Order: sequence, then C-alpha cells, then structure tokens
Amino acid sequence: MLRRALGASLSRRFSSASSASAAGSLYICGTGESNKLGLGDTSDRETPTLVEGIGAPVQHVACGKYHTMALTASGDVYAWGLESSGQLGMGRTKAKTPQKVEALSGIGVRQLSCGSYHTLALTEAGDVWSWGFGGSFFNGAGGLGHGDRKQLDEPRRIAAFGEEAGVIVQTVSAGGYHSLAQDTEGGVWTWGRGEWGRLGHGDASDALVPTRVEECDELGGVVGAAAAHSHSACLLGDGRLFTWGRNEHWQLGYEVVGLFNSGQSFDAEAMPTLVPMPEAESARVTQFACGEQGSVAVLEDQSVWLWGMRRYFEPTRLPNAPGEVSPDDPVVDLQCGSTHIALLTQSGRVFTYGQGTALALPKRERKSWELAEVTVLEGRRVLQVACGSASTALIVADA
Repeated sequence: MLRRALGASLSRRFSSASSASAAGSLYICGTGESNKLGLGDTSDRETPTLVEGIGAPVQHVACGKYHTMALTASGDVYAWGLESSGQLGMGRTKAKTPQKVEALSGIGVRQLSCGSYHTLALTEAGDVWSWGFGGSFFNGAGGLGHGDRKQLDEPRRIAAFGEEAGVIVQTVSAGGYHSLAQDTEGGVWTWGRGEWGRLGHGDASDALVPTRVEECDELGGVVGAAAAHSHSACLLGDGRLFTWGRNEHWQLGYEVVGLFNSGQSFDAEAMPTLVPMPEAESARVTQFACGEQGSVAVLEDQSVWLWGMRRYFEPTRLPNAPGEVSPDDPVVDLQCGSTHIALLTQSGRVFTYGQGTALALPKRERKSWELAEVTVLEGRRVLQVACGSASTALIVADA
C-alpha cells in the first residue's frame, strides 16, 4: 500500500498534466533575464503576473534556467526564453512571449521538462523527444541522448525509448547537462555529461545514449527519480531517498568522503547513496524535488525537510509546514529552484520558502528564509506550480 501511495504522489510531482479539466491561466514571477517570463521584456516580476498569448487554458508548465515551456489543454506546446542552443524547439526563433512549437503538434505530449540549455517532452505513448544543446568537444555531452554531440534546433524522438524499443517511459527530468527518465517498470535511465558522477554509473564518463542505472535496479522498488543541475535522486517504495552527483551546495544531504576521478578528491558521489532522514517511524519520504542548489522532501507525517543551497548541510526541518499545521490540507506537490522551494496543498494554496523574487511575494512582505503563503492571487485555486532556477510559474483555476 505504501508503494502505491508513493507512486501516486510522485505522478503528481512529475506529470502534473493529467486531464483537460485541470487547466487554467498561467501566472509567473521571478527574474526576467532572457525573456524567460514570457512577458515581452527582461524585467523582474515580484508577484505572479498573467502570461498572455497562449491560445488555450494551460494544463502543464515547466521552467528551466533561462526558458519556459507550457502545454495547453488542446495539446499544443508553447515556448519562450533563451533560444541560443535551440532549446525552444523552433530553430533559432527568438521568443519574448509564448510561441507555438509546431514540431510538437499532434504527437500527444503529456509532460515537459526544461534543463539549462535543453528540453525533454514525454508523450502519452511513452516516447521521449529531446532538443537543444547536445554537447561539444570541450564541454562534453549534453542531455539529448541521440548518440552524438550535435545541437538540435527542433525536437527529435530518442530511439532508446518507446514501444519499438520495448521501454515505455513514465516520467522525464532534464538537468543542467544531463537527463533522466523512469520507465513504467521502475527502471532509471540517465544520459549526458557524466562529470561529478551525476549519471549514477560509478564514474564521470559521459553517456551519449540513455543508459540504465544498474545500482537503482539493485536497490529495487524505485517509484520516482529526478535530475537537477548537477545531481540526481531516486525514491524507493519503502520511503528511502537516494542522491548522487555533485555536492558543492550540500545538495546531496550527506557528507561525501573518499576519492573520485582518477584519485583526486572531489565533493561528489558517483553512486546512489542513502540520504539520512530523522530516526522515526514517520521518516518515510513520500514526495521529493531537486533544484539547482538543493533538494526538498515531504515525509509521511507531512513534515518538510530541506538541504543544500549552501545553508543546510543535512536534512533540516522547516517549521510550520502547511500539512502539519492543517492536516486536512496536505502538500500534494513540491518544487525546488536554485534558492527557493514552493509547496502546493490539496486545496490549491501555495507556500514558498527561500530568497529572491521567485518567492511570489511583494518585496515589502518578502522575508528571506521564512515560509510564507502566496496570497496575491486573492484566494484562487492553484492547480500546478513549477520552479525554475529563479522563477516560479503557477497554473491558476479560472474563476
């Protein structure tokens, strides 16, 4: 029963686009560089601002470091922000406001994930499409998974996945320069730049095609997995959470010791390693998220634990988490940016914690590192929340 419950919550975390009824208007806030807010300029927005120009209610949104993607209830995909590596999927078209990605029309996209310079799309059939930065001779592989380091200005299906390949994907996650997918059987696949061990294969080698993480198979019972900028994580059905990759911001949640990369010592872990949670019966992770500099988890008792961001060396409990204060309104989704997190409750309330304009609070009300409710939407129900490195997007139910 625990595995089923965990799987359900993670399905909401990684694939929030579930039905046309769960669609609404898109609001966004945060820093505005590269036009990633889609508002026609590069100005920052302290509070959620309506994104216009999308032809239908928005069903799913994904935020990257410098670009944003949205899926409408009619199945169309829109993109805006930085286009330097083709990550918008529209050639080198600049997009200060939402522009339709024609190449993704009619293929049944159900989930999007934006990395730093590349993007992934998952279809209803379990196929995965990727585009953007593919790597270079000096910078290593990118997270596209097509067997080469070529940049793609338009989406291409990854041959390793889908019915023909015999691997049906359930969720996808784009990191900084690597990608991750979880299949319907619980297998975890990673590809892209292997630096700092972020692929979980025990070394720092690149992978130009999706490669199954054998250690996750040995752990057994994986119900969720995610990639962040330079680290990754997976959750087991028994509530144990494992992380691997770089630890320069303490985003792994534990101390890294030993040697790595040809005998030189680095602050990184190349294999999935258990995150030590508090010793208690309720210390089972039910939801988690990974961001550029940190990670966050919700436990069975609705307590919220955060680590990384050069602030918390190990999992640290956040006081007054919404699900603890109001047990009848539990957290159903959580997201992690660079230095902020966002929590969505069952009733559609949103709480943020951290620092910066991505907290979705007016500057006069914003306090760094204090959990606060986002109230500027005047009681309207939030259907989905997404965090980029320094942005937050919310799909709000239309009145």
